[in-house]
Order: sequence, then C-alpha cells, then structure tokens
Amino acid sequence: MLTLDFQQVLVAARQLPKPSQRKLVSALLKESELALEPLIGVSAEELRALAESMLASRHEKRLKQLLRLNRQKKLAKALKTEMDVLLEESDRVALLKAKATYTLKLRAA
Repeated sequence: MLTLDFQQVLVAARQLPKPSQRKLVSALLKESELALEPLIGVSAEELRALAESMLASRHEKRLKQLLRLNRQKKLAKALKTEMDVLLEESDRVALLKAKATYTLKLRAA
C-alpha cells in the first residue's frame, strides 16, 4: 500500500486543474471535522470581495512557472524556496476565501 505524507498530497493536489482543486476542497471541507471560524467584524461587501479574491496575477504566473520547473525536476534550491513561499501565500488566500464564503453562508441562514 502506498502511503503519502501531507506535503506529497498538497503537491499532487496543486497540480490538479483549478476546477478539480475547488471540488477537492469542497469535498474535504464537507467530510472533515474541521470547522471554519467565521470572520467577525467584516461587512457583507468586504466578505464578498474576500470570497472572490485571488492570488495576485504576477504571483500566480510565477507560481505556475515554478511548479512546471519542479515537475520537470529543474528547480534550484533558491527557486524551491520561492515556490514554497508562493504556495503558502496561495494557501492563505484560499483559507481566507473559504472563511469569507462560510461567514456569508452563516449570515444568510
């Protein structure tokens, strides 16, 4: 049986097309016991803006380049560090989006 660690799972998930990534995140959130904490003190307009936010375009392009090089095993250590920083930023944006969406759904209920 093949066993993957968390980092390997993240790397594999990040290589999926964006729609597949969204489906995976949605399924994991529904199945997990992890509860998102709502964002307090944020207006509905701000929550909608956060829910629709994205990684800065230049960062997204750079991340795609680095991921491509990483798949081709052509990534130097310094570039690996840059890729890891951009992946962490991408993860923070995704979590903020999820919290904003969750908060909006709570307010609508």
